[in-house]
Amino acid sequence: MNREIYKIVMIFSLIIPIVFLDGCSSTRGKKSQIKVAAAAVKIDVSDTLALAGGITPRYPRGPADGPLRAQVIVITDGKNKICLGSCDVTVLRRSILDEIGHEVEAKYDIPFNNIMFAATHNHSAPIQTDWTDKSADQTVNNAVKKAIIEAIGLANEKLKNTEKSDHYFALGYATIGQNSRVIIDDTTILWVPLSNQYGYNRPTGPYDPQLPVLAFKDEQGSLEAIVFNHSTHNIDNPNNIQSPSFYGTASQEIEKELGGTVVFLPGAFGSTHVFSDPTTERIVRIKEGIKKAYAKTEKKDIHRLVSVKNEFGFKIRTFNEEEQEKLVSDYCSRYLGSKPEPTIKAFANRRHKLSLQSGNIQKTWIQVVLLGEIAFVGVPGELFGELGMEIKRQSPFRYTYIVGIANDYIGYLPTIGAFSLGGYQTWAGPCISEPGTGEAIVNETVRILNGLYQD
Repeated sequence: MNREIYKIVMIFSLIIPIVFLDGCSSTRGKKSQIKVAAAAVKIDVSDTLALAGGITPRYPRGPADGPLRAQVIVITDGKNKICLGSCDVTVLRRSILDEIGHEVEAKYDIPFNNIMFAATHNHSAPIQTDWTDKSADQTVNNAVKKAIIEAIGLANEKLKNTEKSDHYFALGYATIGQNSRVIIDDTTILWVPLSNQYGYNRPTGPYDPQLPVLAFKDEQGSLEAIVFNHSTHNIDNPNNIQSPSFYGTASQEIEKELGGTVVFLPGAFGSTHVFSDPTTERIVRIKEGIKKAYAKTEKKDIHRLVSVKNEFGFKIRTFNEEEQEKLVSDYCSRYLGSKPEPTIKAFANRRHKLSLQSGNIQKTWIQVVLLGEIAFVGVPGELFGELGMEIKRQSPFRYTYIVGIANDYIGYLPTIGAFSLGGYQTWAGPCISEPGTGEAIVNETVRILNGLYQD
């Protein structure tokens, strides 16, 4: 009797591990069933409106050279659904984006915290008024809101008929831009585009040429979307007509050549500009960079799809009005030609508005979207390249990229060292937060990234 029991025990001891191991192997072998859809919608505004992106308003000298758009990509693994998108405007603030996000959540079942939307910082788009000022003309804001929601709706509808999507990735580079905070012999930090007129001896920081390219294809191999990220100010040269600027124009031309929808996500561009290359050259260089990276993309598995969006509080800076007025007046009188007064006055108006909030704590957003091993970090302003590169350095994820003006706009975000050097980006007005805010954003972002990695 004992011998028979022993035989039965031995048989089960051999069978159970085999069954168990086989089950574990199947579970580990399963990959996320990713589905992706994208769409772009024109922002329906007149091309005669005053243009943003300058210190004072500029009026177009001719018709638009291309449509302004909202472009989005919606990704789901069957459990989570995430939306990434951008809009060809100069800035997008929390007030309008929060409203859009809650409406999208209600209409299309995309969680508010899973939406990351950025302005491309296009300097050839119409001026937008304060969305919270209901007495102001909201024509442009209404058109922007309509285009964003419509684009997300179209992509979400396409997603219903999508069976499966494959994801491809490569890291390229584009030789557009350079660190634009250049110091001349008298220790002045020049304000682009003045550097070419006066010469300079050295840049005061790095710039980031990385060009990550993500491609999404259906099961038949047709291109559904390309998402790319790059870190240079999105300014046309000359920028005297309404335009999607060089990033937007390149995106639309790539679509005609390769198909699909192209979504540009701006990087940490606060200290990076293009000094002299004409718009046509900028378009050629970014297109070449995208196509070279696209040609070498490799298939990846999005084994994890997650988004974390946290509120972040920062202090509105305090400043000495007399010191700031002298700083701006001296610079403008010396470097801006025979009529510096309009620029001096414009900065004075900005400082007056800022002074009404000085010392207040303002809430904004910091977000991390994880697509497998690729992390997109959404920051709410014009982050200096050095700070963006520091986030990449400290991130536990090999492929980490910054998305500037994501979910809100709080102005320039310089390094602490930049404040001691001075320069336009550190003046009260263009920069509304106290010194150290940029570093605090780096720390909070890295904390979120580490938390996701430890999970």
